[in-house]
Amino acid sequence: MRKLVYIFFLLIAILTQCALPQFSFKAGGKGGSEIPGKTIQIGYFENRSALASANTSNAFTESLKDLMQSQTKLSLVTEKGDWEISGDIVDYKVNPIGIQANSEVALQNRFTMAVNATCIYKENETDSVIFENERFVFFSDFDSSLDFTAQEETLQEEVIEQLTQAIFDKAFGGDW
Repeated sequence: MRKLVYIFFLLIAILTQCALPQFSFKAGGKGGSEIPGKTIQIGYFENRSALASANTSNAFTESLKDLMQSQTKLSLVTEKGDWEISGDIVDYKVNPIGIQANSEVALQNRFTMAVNATCIYKENETDSVIFENERFVFFSDFDSSLDFTAQEETLQEEVIEQLTQAIFDKAFGGDW
């Protein structure tokens, strides 16, 4: 019996000394504060680059919408949102990198995509420009022996994920 009492007090001592993890389900914002507003409008990101595939604009716009819906409590609207994010795809290219010595053959290629984006928050009939025509650029490297068209969808998904997260962080990473 004495052994059980000792184990009981030992468990109590251990449990009171350990902190349980704390989770917050607040949507975005620096320091866990709530994002102001109730709605967000995502404009269609038009392709202004020469080389982007036909589905790039749609893939980017839908990915940005999905990210905003999954990481904020804002409702997606088609017009007159409290928040408005819009922009264009301005660069989409593949360049050789890592050229071997005494050779003109590259070891790897770099797929790069860039977008210009604008984010506006509308509060009480006044517009606060969070950022305007800001350039976001990300890239992904791949083996030069692989055909880009065979790798394009996977590379595009990876780069779009990084770009949309950068836009989210720039828009909502501030102090609300």
